[in-house]
Amino acid sequence: MKRLVFIIVAIVLLLNNANGQKFAEFKWVNDSVSGRYIEKLAILLPVQIENLPNRFLMQLDLGSTQSVIRGNTIGSFYQKYPDLKRKLDTINLCKFHMREYPQINNLDIKIGDVFDCNVNAASLQGYGVKVPVDSLSPEVEILIGSIGTDVLKDKVLVIDYPNSRMSITDASEMNASDYSFIPFQFLKENEDNRLLLPFTANGQELRVMFDTGASMFQLSAPEKNAKMICDSQAVDSLLINSWGEKKKIIGLESNVELRFGEKVLPQLKVYYDPSNKYDFFYESNNVFGLTGNALFLSDVVVIDYQNKRFGIKKNTH
Repeated sequence: MKRLVFIIVAIVLLLNNANGQKFAEFKWVNDSVSGRYIEKLAILLPVQIENLPNRFLMQLDLGSTQSVIRGNTIGSFYQKYPDLKRKLDTINLCKFHMREYPQINNLDIKIGDVFDCNVNAASLQGYGVKVPVDSLSPEVEILIGSIGTDVLKDKVLVIDYPNSRMSITDASEMNASDYSFIPFQFLKENEDNRLLLPFTANGQELRVMFDTGASMFQLSAPEKNAKMICDSQAVDSLLINSWGEKKKIIGLESNVELRFGEKVLPQLKVYYDPSNKYDFFYESNNVFGLTGNALFLSDVVVIDYQNKRFGIKKNTH
């Protein structure tokens, strides 16, 4: 009898472990843009930084190959936590958005109860706000930076959009049969693990970058690319703030059938920047455009960085 009980308990534990994938709940950023209230602009993850007792938030930004920390904000903690300050490297600078910044070496970051990582994060001097460390309530959540793709090498990222939660795990712990997969490419193999998804327009394949930090639009593209798949008459315009720069964005309406794998996409508003500032990036990397969270808000998606495949959970609608 005891042996039978032991076997039953062991089976239950195995089943629990098989289905015991840990998730962290995330928060959405909602804000007004050009006088228009827009929901779900960005994903904020709950994180712990080193051994600091405070509660922090970091944006999930798959459009960045490097995790970044807001220099003004983290600097508020240096006097009280000198061990943290000693990790700041002002000699070996790193590049971010075409500028050089100090980096914080071997920074321990814990994402919810899901994932621990150790990163060399860019410290963006002049960004963020200083906080009153000694008088700050431990319940106050502090936005301190963003998580990039550097922490996801050979990992699996699950984003459960309907339930606002995420997980980072190993491929061996994922139930792959739950998902329909499409292979993706990295922007530059072994150098830049931003991912490119294969969209099709009237049967022609388009390489579209997936960026969780660009979730305002279902699809954006250089002007000439947008006009390849859209009517030329503008149906929308917005004045947005991008890294401190104000710029006008024009929206067009798609007029071709767009697909992502077997998923037929609805008619989209496709936005472009008339300044053509980033056209060289798209052209030189053979990238058609940029998509983000907005196309997948009703889906559970999995990004398998080890096997280079993007999955959508079956029967989620």
